Amino acid sequence: MENIIVEIGLPNRDLSKIELGDDYLDTVFDNDFVDSYKQIKLNVDLSSIEGFRQWGHLIVDYAQGPGKAFIDTYSYLPNVLKEMDRLEAEGKNTNEILVGLADRRFRGLIISKLCSDPNFEEKVASHDEVFYKVAQLKDWIPYYNKLKERLKTVEPLYPYYKNV
Repeated sequence: MENIIVEIGLPNRDLSKIELGDDYLDTVFDNDFVDSYKQIKLNVDLSSIEGFRQWGHLIVDYAQGPGKAFIDTYSYLPNVLKEMDRLEAEGKNTNEILVGLADRRFRGLIISKLCSDPNFEEKVASHDEVFYKVAQLKDWIPYYNKLKERLKTVEPLYPYYKNV
């Protein structure tokens, strides 16, 4: 999925390291982990081997403990789409599950397309309203247009999530 974003690019990030495999893009995140992780990481000295061990243990402890349910649930894209739809239905922002600012909207459309979302076209129309009418996003419009063109060739990977 993130390969589509790398392919079309972003106006605010050099993606060349990602293309080389030296970096990566995140798609979803667990707000609970991010908050606690930031606090714990502040207390870890990454200039030492012991600090890196502590940091590694933090990640493993999360993945095997409180994060396991998050990982199990949201490693399946139809579940991410369900959560996006729930957040939007409650008037909340998808940044509670998707990574990024304007690019999170790209992720949402890609997920919607990959999951055979019957509301995909409505989501595109809603995103058109944002990208074409918010002056601060004018630099994003060429990338958004490339995304829309690219999504025309994307084949869904999952049946519509309510049928899963």
